[in-house]
Amino acid sequence: MEWRKTNSSFPCMGTLMRITAWKRGDATEALVAAKRRFEALDARLSHYKPDSEINRLKPGVATLVSRELFDVLTFASRLSLLSGGAFDVTVRGKSVGYQYMALGNRTVTLTKEGMLLDLGGIAKGFANDEVAKVLREAGVKRFLIASSGDVLTGDAPPGEAGWVVEFQGIQRRMTRRAVSTSGNTYQPGHVLDPRRMEKVLKQETVSVLAPDSMTADALATACLILDPLERAQLTKSYKDVEVVSA
Repeated sequence: MEWRKTNSSFPCMGTLMRITAWKRGDATEALVAAKRRFEALDARLSHYKPDSEINRLKPGVATLVSRELFDVLTFASRLSLLSGGAFDVTVRGKSVGYQYMALGNRTVTLTKEGMLLDLGGIAKGFANDEVAKVLREAGVKRFLIASSGDVLTGDAPPGEAGWVVEFQGIQRRMTRRAVSTSGNTYQPGHVLDPRRMEKVLKQETVSVLAPDSMTADALATACLILDPLERAQLTKSYKDVEVVSA
C-alpha cells in the first residue's frame, strides 16, 4: 500500500490548527479523531469559553478535575516554582500567585477570592501532545501538528530526513520534537511579568525546542519574561531543551 499525504486545518483554541499526516492508506478517520480531541481539550482548558472546566473552578472549593486539567496544572505549578513565578497561570485574576493554587488528589483549590486561570501559555502545547497520542493510536506516526507558534513533529515523512520547520528565519529538520515561539518584538507590552504585574517591554522573540510540545510551549512563555541568565538556570531542569533568542 502506497504512502498517502493528508492535510487538515480547522479553527480551535483561538487559532488555526493544522495537521499534516502520512499514512499507508487513508488517514481521514485519524484526522477526524484528532480534530475531536482538540475540540474536547478546548472545552476543558480555554478561558474564553464561559462553561469551560477552568472557568467552573470556584475559590475556596476543592474541585475534582479531569486528568487533562490536572496534568497541565501539575506541570504549570512546578514550572512556576522553578521560574520564581515568571510563569503563572493565575495571572488572569485579581488575586495573582501560583502559590495560592493548591493541588490535591486530582483536586484543585483556588485559595484566594478573585483567582482566575489562564492556560494560554501552555494549553496548546499540551493539546498537541494529546493529539499526537490519538494519531499514533490510529497508526499515524508520520505527522506535523501546528497550532499557531507551537509545532510538534512525529516521524519523518517518507524518504525525508525530517520535517522542515521554520522559526525566526531558521529552518530545521525535525523528527519527534517540538518547537514553540513566544514573541514580544512587534507588540512590546502585551506580555505581563506575573512577578511584578508589569508589562514586558523588551523587544525579543524566544523559541524553545524540546522533546514534547507542552514543555516547549510553557518554557517559551517563561523564557520570554526571564533574562538570559535566569532562563539558562531554568532550562537546566529540563532535558534536551534548546533556546533560540532574537
